[in-house]
Amino acid sequence: MIYTSYYDICDPRDTRYNLCSISGDRGKRVGFTGGYCRELAPRMSFWEPWHNNIGQISDRANNEFYIEQYWEEVLSHLNANTIYEKFDNPYIPTILLCYESHGFCHRHIASAWLELETGIKVPEIKFGKNGRIEIADRPWWIKEYLQHIMAL
Repeated sequence: MIYTSYYDICDPRDTRYNLCSISGDRGKRVGFTGGYCRELAPRMSFWEPWHNNIGQISDRANNEFYIEQYWEEVLSHLNANTIYEKFDNPYIPTILLCYESHGFCHRHIASAWLELETGIKVPEIKFGKNGRIEIADRPWWIKEYLQHIMAL
């Protein structure tokens, strides 16, 4: 099973999960020392303009730009089945991690892409009482917009 989440809620010492960064800096800003998937990391060529446009243009237009660029520069060059197989482990679930605690994030695009291409759910999670995994919401429109972009 593969999940997505963010660094702040995952304990890198927790051996129940294979924690894997998909951030461009490998999670170094928060001291993450776990695994890394360079293939799913965003590129500065679109991250920087997106970041600089926050508050300058509508969030929706800015985020659609990011999805388009992430698809064109990253995901369209990958095989989703290969990526999924790299992390799917029946004994130790993988959690793909990045920084954003809520709202728009490239991990939501990556999980939507994996779902669209493989037909296998890649849920966003949080940890509830007693450290149990709970399914968390992710922006619903990301998958719909990515599907539209992929069909062009």
